[in-house]
Amino acid sequence: MDVSSLTQLFLQYKYPVLGVIAFLEGPYVMMVSGFLVKTGVLALIPAYVALFVGDFLSDTVFYYIGYYFGNGFVRRFGIFFDIAEENIEKMKSLFYRHKKKILFGSKLTGGFGFALATLMTAGMVKAPFGEYLFLNFLGQFVWTALLIAIGYFFGNLYVAVNTDASRILIIILAFISLYLLLRLTRRLGRRAREALSGQK
Repeated sequence: MDVSSLTQLFLQYKYPVLGVIAFLEGPYVMMVSGFLVKTGVLALIPAYVALFVGDFLSDTVFYYIGYYFGNGFVRRFGIFFDIAEENIEKMKSLFYRHKKKILFGSKLTGGFGFALATLMTAGMVKAPFGEYLFLNFLGQFVWTALLIAIGYFFGNLYVAVNTDASRILIIILAFISLYLLLRLTRRLGRRAREALSGQK
């Protein structure tokens, strides 16, 4: 299948495709989607819903992996998902004391520095699924909107310039900015985790 066919396929099924990609890799596709909203390729509300649902379903899957398979999954497959058993154990001890703070803040802090480990730990400690969904929903609502807004901002810069070199530079800056944001959220997450660890 050539590039033209892939482009046509995306334009025909763009919102379901967005949902699938967000399920696999949320942050970057959210930012790119904001860019495409500004340039008129996507409509804001359907794009937001597709991205929200895709990333939210991914979090739900990892909850159930933790719930049903737990440490066995981590030992066998954790290396492929950057999940270490020691991180799981650290998050378990925090979950018992600060469950609500962790469930709400996880999305906005890169899983308190542990990303997928936090989602799986919620399942492993049998956090009530309804509570998990509600608090993760709130965090997802803010996170998706933030990343789309970043992409929209850079899309605005993109359409304001008229040279290829400037547009390429803006695209590069957009990805660098998102990378730095993700690094920052993880760093803040680690600090928040350390602060929670010191609380009784």
